[in-house]
Amino acid sequence: MSLERKYIYGIIEESKPMKFSFLGVGDTEVYTINHRELAAVVSDTALEEIDPTRKDVRAHTVVQDELLKNYCSLLPMGFGMITDSKDDVLKLLEKNYQELSRELVRLAGKVEVELKVYWDQEAMIKELQGGSEELTRLKAKVKNAQSPIEAQRLLVEAGKLVERIVLDWKARYADRVYTVLKGLSIDARLNNPLGVKNVLNASFLIGRAKENDFQKEVFKLDSQYQSKVNFKYVGPLAPYNFVNVNLEAVD
Repeated sequence: MSLERKYIYGIIEESKPMKFSFLGVGDTEVYTINHRELAAVVSDTALEEIDPTRKDVRAHTVVQDELLKNYCSLLPMGFGMITDSKDDVLKLLEKNYQELSRELVRLAGKVEVELKVYWDQEAMIKELQGGSEELTRLKAKVKNAQSPIEAQRLLVEAGKLVERIVLDWKARYADRVYTVLKGLSIDARLNNPLGVKNVLNASFLIGRAKENDFQKEVFKLDSQYQSKVNFKYVGPLAPYNFVNVNLEAVD
């Protein structure tokens, strides 16, 4: 089976050919293909496409995590980027050399962290059951409705009220958290929510040296809002959401 194709994990600043001790997707050796001062970190594969199984996604992530430990800057590639040959990788580096070099300099010494905030189910149920007098009145009206049409109208009204309460929680807690942490970061991005309970899904670009300070502020906010919302912090990560490169395609 031919292993001509190359699976690319990312681009680093490295002039010497390197072989790494950690394995990549498909339990394959991870090494570099170099062009001048840049290197693509790759492994060999015979496949045109790779399914995102848990094992292979984890291997992809582990390679990038290890690179972050050893290099000042990493331009990460998304899962499943494959070229047909080593020559295609070299052409990619050659054609995009200046832009890749500039971006590596811009992101040097920086990492991404993710924060997801979820409303606490028990606290929200308590708020909906007894914390809102307007909702309590609506529930009583639904129970005593004179017709199915009236009951349906009241249920729609109650649904809108619940939505307003959730949005109020978002403004009261999630938006405040984002504002505070954005002020401590170099850049920040709001991502799409993950499910109904997720009121904040955000990524922050921070200096490696500032991560402990940033994390302490996250813990402080988590403690402050613990009875209302729950935090999930992930990092440091390769700066996926902050890479700004338009790669010129290889013929």
